[in-house]
Parts: sequence; C-alpha cells; structure tokens
Amino acid sequence: MTEWTTIGITPSGDAEATAVFASPDGIIYAPADAAARALDAMRATHFSGLPGKWLDVLGDSRSPGRIVIVGVGADQDEDRWRDAGGHLIEALRRLELDAIRLPASADFASDGSLAALLEGALLHSFQLDQQRHEPILATGAKWLVVDESAAPAVAEAQRRARSINRARAWVEQPANLLTPAIFADEAKLALSAVGVVVHVLGPAELEALGCGGLLAVAAGSDHEPRLVVAEWRGDPARHTWDAALVGKGLTFDGGGMNLKARPIIEKMKFDMGGAAAVLAALEMAAARGSRANVVAIAPMTENTISGKAYRSGDVIRSLAGLTIEVVNTDAEGRIVLADGITYAIREYDPAYIVDVATLTGLITGVLHEEYAALYASDDRLAEQLVRAGTDTHEDLWRMPLTKRQDYIVESAVADVINYGPSGFVGFGPGSPAAGAKFLERFTEGRPWAHIDIAGTAWATRRTSRTGPGATGFGASLLDRWLDIVDGEGRVQDRP
Repeated sequence: MTEWTTIGITPSGDAEATAVFASPDGIIYAPADAAARALDAMRATHFSGLPGKWLDVLGDSRSPGRIVIVGVGADQDEDRWRDAGGHLIEALRRLELDAIRLPASADFASDGSLAALLEGALLHSFQLDQQRHEPILATGAKWLVVDESAAPAVAEAQRRARSINRARAWVEQPANLLTPAIFADEAKLALSAVGVVVHVLGPAELEALGCGGLLAVAAGSDHEPRLVVAEWRGDPARHTWDAALVGKGLTFDGGGMNLKARPIIEKMKFDMGGAAAVLAALEMAAARGSRANVVAIAPMTENTISGKAYRSGDVIRSLAGLTIEVVNTDAEGRIVLADGITYAIREYDPAYIVDVATLTGLITGVLHEEYAALYASDDRLAEQLVRAGTDTHEDLWRMPLTKRQDYIVESAVADVINYGPSGFVGFGPGSPAAGAKFLERFTEGRPWAHIDIAGTAWATRRTSRTGPGATGFGASLLDRWLDIVDGEGRVQDRP
C-alpha cells in the first residue's frame, strides 16, 4: 500500500511552544494568555505579519512560555490560512520543535479558519514513504496540540487532506511500485472504506466489452490494464446519475513507439494524475456524505514499447465503435479516456461528464502551473467548474472550443485522428485543442468538460497548498463542484 506521513493532531499532550498568528494590519489570533506578550514582541521587533515571516519569542522568568508568531497575511479567505499552516510547519522544522499548541477555535476569524490552517499543515507536512534503507528523518513538526472545541475543524481538515495526500502519494509513487493492477487494488481498498462501491475490470472483461482503445495502448506492456469503476449513490432513491468523473490513469507513459526522450521520460510516473484526482474527489465527497449520485471511471495502463505495442499508422476501433487513426502513439491519453467516457455514457447515462488528465505538455507553455485548462461544451457546467476552482484555489482558465476547430481531428482513413495538424510553424500536432476536440467526438452531445492538468499536477515551487512535488490538483475542485451540483439542482430537479 502506498503510504505517507504527515504531522499529527492531538487534543492532549505537552507542547514546547504556543502558536500565535498575526496579519499586517495588526490583528492577532492568539490564546488570551499569549496575546499581550505577542503584541509586545511584535512592536519591539517591528514584525510585519507578512506571509512567510515568523518570529520566535523565548520565555523568561516573568513569562516562561515560548511563542512562535506566524504571519498570516491580510486577504480575507481560507487560502491564507492554508498558507499559514504551511509556514507553521516550516517554522517548526527550522526551530526543531516537535509539538506546538494552537489557539482555540474561538480565537480565529471564522469557523473555517482553523480547519483551513490544519489542512495547510497536513498538506505541507506530507512526505511519501519511500521505504529507504536509511530514511530521511525530518526534524520537528510532529504534533499540533488543539483543544476539544477544535474537533469539527480537525475532522474537516483530515477529511480533505487525507484524500488530497492520497492522490499526491499515488502520483509520486514510482511506476514499478504502482502498476495498473496495484493502483486499482489500492483505489478499491481506499474508496470501499468510505462506502463507495468499486468494480475493477481486467483484460478479459475489457476484451468482451470491446474497449479497443484502452487495450491497444496497453498492448506493449507486460502489466495488464484495468478499468476502475467507483460508484457513490448519495441519494439511493434516485436511479439517475448526476455526474461521471473520468480520469486518465497512465501509471507510466514512455510514449510507446514514439518514445519520449530525457528529461521528460523519467517524470512520466505522474501521468495518472487525472485518475488520482477523480478517485480522491469521490473519496472526499463520500466521506462528507454528498447527496449526489456520482461515478468515477479510471482507465489504467502503461504506454511502453515492445514488439506487441501499437504502432503509428494503426487504425483501432474504440468502445464507441468509432475508428481512430493513430498518428502518434504518445497521444495515448485521449484514446483511453475515450473508452472511459463511452463506458460512462453506456452504463450510467450521466447528466454531466467531466474528464481530468495530464493530457498535453504544450498547455504548460500557456498556463504554466497556476491554472488548469478547461474545455467545455456547456456554459453552465463551465461556470460551475470555474467557480469551484475559485472557491478551492484550484483555478481553471476556460479555453475556446467551437465547431470551427472540428477539422483539427479529421482523418482521411478513420472517424477521428489522435493528433492535430502541424499548422504553418509546426507546433499544432500536440495542441491542447486537438486533445479536447478528439474527446468531444466521444461525448455524444452530452454536457461535458475536459480539464487538462499537465501543468498543475506537479509543482516546481512552493504554493499555498503544497511544497514542490505532486499537488493532488483537481480533487478539491471536483468535490466542491459536486457540492455545487447538489445545491443547484440534481438530475430530477432540472426541467
């Protein structure tokens, strides 16, 4: 089982210091017995309270308690508290403090502030267990001590962080330790624990169904493919399904016959970030008791080179019955997603379809790491997803998707081609628009959105949510979107 560690949270125990939080406008969030001394120390040192700044105040004979003051910023949103939770972890590690006492829930600005702070601490203290013979031992940051009133905030923070960190751990896990079979087994174990019904389809079932796209991509690998189907019925009285979440699950993408080169190929363990996101989102939704009826579908495989691998120039038949001209075997993600989307439509007839994938490297040159690309066939769906991204600070940028772009995936020998035209300067084939237009062909006119997370699934620098490494991007966004769908009208409520 893929494992990771984070800081612990306890309602009892000794703490070496007390945490105080301060904003640049002079507002402090502190226990009553630490507030006055914290203000005196801030005035004496001209402490700014800016994010990333912290002040260590040692005790003396008159006031023996140690205080660590952490800047929290002045923005009035929960993300500043996630950021502060991360800076608290960094301060504890620098100071080599194992445990620190937090202010009570009543000492914070709002009910959600403490939960966001704890979530930030749990996310920033994340460390994948690499099972090293000589493990790297982090100094400090072992325990956060809270009072009993914090129990609801602790439960909410742990619910969110557990799923996000699970997605991050899956993305960071080396491909030899997370094959399609292992990934499917771990997903079933994790989601079943919160009441999700999980089915895992293997090669025989996929062959019987006619999943020609997934099987073609998987042909070159010794590791057999899987299709994970995870069902959450938040409202069992309804037979309809509100949404299908489809995630790309390439546990390793070597490019197939169109072999990737360094320094890209060794990073391709992350190419299952879409599957990790949709599965983590469903876990989060189930754990909070979402009333939506949702299915998550994750086609899982490797894309490797061998004598059995599919070839450039092949024409393959998808589950939908549409034939696909394979111009480049490294544009495989859209092929496996196509089968996943078709399976969702045939088996669940969902009101909405959202697919998530680390689909195109070129999107990183457009949106970098701050936004994921959103392509959508439905304005209402797009607006809801953008709003969910804003609420969770997993931001989306909507890209154009029009009939004028249909030519991008037209083929002379098949129903659709898996690569775009070169264009005048030659940069067109791997375009994000080509990927989106390909997937659109398989949606049968349903309200559908495609989220390309190739630039956001892995961070190269610290953010308010994580340090460098896998981010779990998409899990919080989709959980929030399901909440919006539930609140604004489910299938039976729509005219």
